[in-house]
Amino acid sequence: MVFMRFAWRVQPRNYLLFACHATNATAQSIQEARFVNYWYNGGREKKLALEGGSEAPAPGKVTEAVIAAREDAKKVVEK
Repeated sequence: MVFMRFAWRVQPRNYLLFACHATNATAQSIQEARFVNYWYNGGREKKLALEGGSEAPAPGKVTEAVIAAREDAKKVVEK
């Protein structure tokens, strides 16, 4: 908003710069609303419910290797 005011106050007025800053401010406001909705207003939980609700990683070769390495590390620490 500050930059929009600057673009309006300079002489001669720079309408193109004003429009660019207005568009940018609008886009940032929309992104902020999306962020707040996702993290603070339950959007994340709704998304997880639609996807199946699990935050656990999908089983695969990499996941199995990490789990095996973790178990090996626990065995070494317990000795």
